[in-house]
Amino acid sequence: MGRKNNKRGVTKVSPALSETEVNFQFKLLSAIGIFIIVAGHCYRGGFSLMSNWFPNYTYNIALFVFISGYFYKPKNDDRPFEYIAQRAKRLVIPAYIWNIVYGLWAWFIRFGGFSFTAEVNAYNLFLMPFVDGEAFCFNLGSWFVYPLFAASAINVLLRWALKRIKAVSDYLLLILYLCAGMAAVYYSVFRPELNSGIFKLLLRTLFMLPFYQIGRLYLEKWEKRDTLCSPLYFTVLFSVQLIILTFFKNLEFFPSSMTGFKNGMVLPFITAFTGIAFWLRISRIAAPAINNRRIVSLIADNTYNIMIHHFFGFFCVKTFFYLQYNAFGWFSDVDWGQYFSVFWFYYLPKGITEYAVVYVAAGIAFSILVAKAGSFIWAVLKNKYQILKKRS
Repeated sequence: MGRKNNKRGVTKVSPALSETEVNFQFKLLSAIGIFIIVAGHCYRGGFSLMSNWFPNYTYNIALFVFISGYFYKPKNDDRPFEYIAQRAKRLVIPAYIWNIVYGLWAWFIRFGGFSFTAEVNAYNLFLMPFVDGEAFCFNLGSWFVYPLFAASAINVLLRWALKRIKAVSDYLLLILYLCAGMAAVYYSVFRPELNSGIFKLLLRTLFMLPFYQIGRLYLEKWEKRDTLCSPLYFTVLFSVQLIILTFFKNLEFFPSSMTGFKNGMVLPFITAFTGIAFWLRISRIAAPAINNRRIVSLIADNTYNIMIHHFFGFFCVKTFFYLQYNAFGWFSDVDWGQYFSVFWFYYLPKGITEYAVVYVAAGIAFSILVAKAGSFIWAVLKNKYQILKKRS
């Protein structure tokens, strides 16, 4: 949506963007979201990121699902199977291929003494991505791809079916999805023995559905009404969050494993919504003031690759420190045996957590480099194929 500032301190929503225009607020929101996820895997990148108010693991995954729902186009309601095929091509197939690549890498580094990855076998190469997604560690973030794909497929099929009987209602879908999400939380808490295999994929998917629909509703119904001035907006939001922090502890939960839900079936969705609401308004306020939009867009346009590859970027940093230790005896203040045996081991010089920003920067930069290299190679191969086709 196009936007302009008014005297009340809130950005007004103007008529909808055409398909060729760029919604920079959501570009920025995507960039912030992926930074929060990557930083969350390494000491929050040395930043607090307002985590004392809005703990990262109460909204980070929900934020990305919300963004996906926001960009869902109603025209897909009439072509569900084409849409599902496109999403499979865009989401599932690349992640599946990368799982095989990282599986082969895991097999290779075992000869170098590394022991933290799962065994390389047919199950972990071909089936594990759908039901777990974390065995080979280096592409651990790709677990997110499969339930997101499943959620988008369920959503389009349900919308298509309801549309055929003229019963499509965004609010009805929200109610259905919230019930499904709360059921997923219930089963993960009270029937943990079911939280494995294909059922884990189902629980993850059902948990994501409400946030997908919230994104859709925000675009269609709520964004044009989101005109509350920022001082009042934040006063209400922080008041709600303060009440939550007063009466509840251990707010963080982990959708990747569907564990950590210690405050009932409803609160996880409330804390996810407040976290989304906070960064949604921050991105709206900050978007007009950012001069270097190219960097933001570069990160935002590569969130998929960053999700999949950032752990390998972390590994590169750890390897750099290890090589310096091995060659010169530097950085000898830790047990470097952990480098080979503990995937979550990070070397932070003198224990200074602010060094985590080096890992985060490397994780993002490496992922973008992989994406750019892949695009270049694909373009070259495609061009050569066209040349050979013309000659034949």
